[in-house]
Amino acid sequence: MTASTPGTAPRTAPQVSIVVIVFDDAAHVTAAVRSALGQGDAVAEVIVVDDASTDATPERLARLAAADPRVRVITRTENSGGCGTPATRAWRPPAPRTSCCSTATTCSPPTP
Repeated sequence: MTASTPGTAPRTAPQVSIVVIVFDDAAHVTAAVRSALGQGDAVAEVIVVDDASTDATPERLARLAAADPRVRVITRTENSGGCGTPATRAWRPPAPRTSCCSTATTCSPPTP
């Protein structure tokens, strides 16, 4: 637990890793990552697994990672043909936290 302001509930350290799997999702990846980051203080990191994109996805991911230290990008050099392999790659250490998986076309409203 971390310190809190008197009269408020104590804040806990970030505990959730959100995995976003992308492939040629340049049109959606920025919104998806920002949506994941906007889910509140519990988000420790957003792990984006690029499944060998051939569009502008890698460049957009590089900008997102440079702008926020919670964004970690894993780049595959060969497309897996599905979501299972990229998700498994993301869940290897150092992500021992609670995790959830998403795709680039999934956005959620921010947590207040």
